[in-house]
Amino acid sequence: MSLENMNYNMKMEKYMKKKKKLNKKKLIPRLILLIVILVVLILLIKGIFAKDNSSEELRLIVDKQDVTENLVSDIYIDTNGILYMSMDDIKNIFDENIYYEETSGKIITTYGTKVAAIDVNNNTEELNSATLSLTAGIIKYDTGYYIPISELTNVYNIEVTTTENTSVVLSMYKELTTVKTTKKVSLKEKTSFFSSTIQKIDEGEEVIFIENAEKSGWIKVLTYEGNIGYIQEKNTTDKETKRTNMEDSDFSSKDADINNAIEITNETIKADNLQDFDSRKEVIEEIILDVIAKEQYTVNLNLENVNLDTTYLERFVIELIPRLREIGGSVLITNNNILNNEFVSENNL
Repeated sequence: MSLENMNYNMKMEKYMKKKKKLNKKKLIPRLILLIVILVVLILLIKGIFAKDNSSEELRLIVDKQDVTENLVSDIYIDTNGILYMSMDDIKNIFDENIYYEETSGKIITTYGTKVAAIDVNNNTEELNSATLSLTAGIIKYDTGYYIPISELTNVYNIEVTTTENTSVVLSMYKELTTVKTTKKVSLKEKTSFFSSTIQKIDEGEEVIFIENAEKSGWIKVLTYEGNIGYIQEKNTTDKETKRTNMEDSDFSSKDADINNAIEITNETIKADNLQDFDSRKEVIEEIILDVIAKEQYTVNLNLENVNLDTTYLERFVIELIPRLREIGGSVLITNNNILNNEFVSENNL
């Protein structure tokens, strides 16, 4: 080999070694950058796909809507899973006429065909003509009374499901449609695969259908854990309607007939008979027995010559209507000069 070739080879060898060193120096920053990008991506993916549901706030779902932010007071779930709600919140959601009667020490509530009086001092409930024992009683706080809604499912005709931090309340009077998942799916916050995952739903699990989403192929659902979100419809079975809506007008009652009505006059409609729940209940029981015996299902409250505090009369009417509904009866008001038009209209009198 010539001297010239030897010099060339030596130069090439030095060049290649230098190039390898340079490549190594360039590779290390690139690897570091790649690791940083991967870490950022992992953090982003965790943020996108795993929503934090560890909030300690107790949530209330009523008929497929999260009403937590609208509550006057926080709900309370005891160690036995009993849901408690404040009387103010029950007034807003279930019964606007619920009230505490100091003379009898009872909280009286009406709904559909039911009249319930719950004794605040012991765990008993008068439901229409029956007396029941309650597992959980009313709790009194400085802010008012907390009522065990889970104990009043037969009053408000509801289903109550509770978890550690959520209660789901479903009315038996309202439509309920469900679907089941055909594979394990993710409940999404929005109608996108990249949206946060609220909950994992196992294959074959039933969820409550709320509505079709605006984005085609997605449906809005409620899980029995109280989570509301979206899943793809292709991953569910056909919808199954378990019950339909039943409004107040759907309660079976005979047509009001003024010509074949049992008339209640000022001899009955007076303060001594209506000043407290126990007295009103006694009068109402007598009316119900009379209606059944005579098979006259219209009760006419003739208010002529009635001189009575409006509050007593309103409570009497409010508590009479459900009891008559229970047997298919109805109430009429004649010669009214006491009850205001708003009350008459609201109660379809």
